[in-house]
Amino acid sequence: MSTSTIRRLILIGLLLAIGAALSLASPSFLKLDNLMTLLQDASQTGIVAIGFTLVLITAGIDMSIGAVIAVSAMVCVNFLTYTALPAALFIPLSLCVGLAVGAFNGFFITHFKLPEFIVTLASRGILAGLALIIAVKDTDGFVSNVYIQDPVYLGFGGTVGPFYIVTIVFVVLAFLTQGFIKRTRAGTNIYATGANPTAARLSGISTTRSIYGVYMFCGFCASLAAVFLSARMMTAMPEFGIGSEMDVIASVVIGGTPFTGGVGDIWGTVIGTLFLALIKNGILKLGISPYIQPIAIGGIIIVVVVVDVWYKDFAEKLARKAARRRLASAESRAAA
Repeated sequence: MSTSTIRRLILIGLLLAIGAALSLASPSFLKLDNLMTLLQDASQTGIVAIGFTLVLITAGIDMSIGAVIAVSAMVCVNFLTYTALPAALFIPLSLCVGLAVGAFNGFFITHFKLPEFIVTLASRGILAGLALIIAVKDTDGFVSNVYIQDPVYLGFGGTVGPFYIVTIVFVVLAFLTQGFIKRTRAGTNIYATGANPTAARLSGISTTRSIYGVYMFCGFCASLAAVFLSARMMTAMPEFGIGSEMDVIASVVIGGTPFTGGVGDIWGTVIGTLFLALIKNGILKLGISPYIQPIAIGGIIIVVVVVDVWYKDFAEKLARKAARRRLASAESRAAA
């Protein structure tokens, strides 16, 4: 059994154990409304986490995802406030915001060889300011809290049966993305880019194309999440999504995609997203202060990274011992 499978089984076991404990501690935990809300919260973060997973597989990082959500939401609100365009026309335009930001990040990372963290952090600052500039304002210049009334747009926050539409989109996107990275040549190139970019280039793989692709897809996922978030809240503010990077990073890292790149998949991210949503839901259900959430999430990230580093060192030691044993065995046979 592979290491990733063992880790996934442990995480699923923890999910079930924590869920059982919460159901005993809070009778309302197992109610259908709460479970659907939990899935809705997980899906909202999970859509962005799917795109972020591909970035992390290439050993990159994208700190601009929260600001992309904010700007995309502001673009939608501007269309709703100042134009009569139907949602079916301006929503695709708002999704292009994420694609454009991803292309911007990819350009500076690949052409100027700048660190991914620096480029995306700079993009985050630019986009956060841009969200404030384009926000709908009143006559005194203060940001207005726009109440969204468009029924088509609000439909994205609705349900199909007991399931929220965002949950359905999350599941479909997860299946499609997993199939892409595991069954296509482009997906293989993404893994190769993260595992060893020099070797990938020497073997004829366009690492530049792979990096452009993952950052544009990550931006697209963030813009898509902005539509669902603003439809759910029935409003949009320029601080929407700012600070959500921690939840996304935690979900992906918990799911087994390390910062070192070359490893990871979407199913691990899905489980990690559910695990994080369960922790946050449990904190609320138990009446614990919500201020504990960032402390818990930060602690989980540290523990997971420490375990990853320890296991990597442990696996390398085992591999070296096995290599020495094989060498000794071969020498003894040669001597005989």
